[in-house]
Amino acid sequence: MKKISYIVMILSFAIIFSGCGGSGLSLNTIKGNELEKSQLLTKESSIYLVNGGDGMKKTYLSAVTSSEEKAIESGLSAINIANTELRTITPYVILENKVITEKEAIENAKLNKSDYVIYSRVEKWTDPLGINCHEYYRDESTVLLSLYSTKDDKLLNTTRLFASDCPATLNGIPLSTGSPESLYEDLFSMWIKNHFLVTSK
Repeated sequence: MKKISYIVMILSFAIIFSGCGGSGLSLNTIKGNELEKSQLLTKESSIYLVNGGDGMKKTYLSAVTSSEEKAIESGLSAINIANTELRTITPYVILENKVITEKEAIENAKLNKSDYVIYSRVEKWTDPLGINCHEYYRDESTVLLSLYSTKDDKLLNTTRLFASDCPATLNGIPLSTGSPESLYEDLFSMWIKNHFLVTSK
């Protein structure tokens, strides 16, 4: 009987402290293939990290109107997170803040003598206030990352990184602030593990 009471108590706390629930982190390869071990980048790899542009954000009324707005500077936010993470692995990172095409990125990478291009294009970047976060209006990061081999002029793969969540709540009050940035930090860390042979210097 005590054991059952204990389980009920744990479940009650879990429900009370849950947020919108259903948080998800996913990486899906939509072009090319996952890298084999022999193809993985290393701490010696030089990278040209490129801003492929801003995404869209949902609004409070999106659930009923399907309205979206441009998420200004979301592209910059995404590459700054990627740049910070990449620099813990390799010092050979060139950051391109200006939005350019993939073709321009590859041409510039050749001039820079970079081994790889990481082309980052934001699709969704939504950041509601915690009290407004609900099933249809959540913190969301969706970014397409395309990895090119400069030497071979070849797209190795394109991955869609997706995460959506709301902060945990207590009696309807958010216990923390959520953000697309915090979601993308987790997503990009996962992407690193799939694409690099080493994850530290």
